[in-house]
Amino acid sequence: MQNNLCLYPNLIKARKNVCTQYELADLIGISQQEISRYERGITKAPINYIKDVAEICNVSVDYILGLSRDTSDMLSQEHFKLLELFDKLSPENKIKLIERAEALLDIQNTNGG
Repeated sequence: MQNNLCLYPNLIKARKNVCTQYELADLIGISQQEISRYERGITKAPINYIKDVAEICNVSVDYILGLSRDTSDMLSQEHFKLLELFDKLSPENKIKLIERAEALLDIQNTNGG
């Protein structure tokens, strides 16, 4: 058995930063067992799976393949959730949210917190 994890050094890290195997399976329409086989290196993950994981986890395919050593392209779960919510807002509400966030930051800076 070939260990395919050497082909995808950041696959598990990217996924764990955003969701569980079960949640990922639900999002992309495959079984959790299949994801487990990919992550344990039992089965070589197809490129469409790598691409789906990269998109869902908001990282590059290069990052998953270990071609990018910079982890700044990874978002925390909080950041990912905030972007997910922001994307669902109307254009008018996006503007309101940005204005409120700026006001909160001003208050925080004024209060030294």
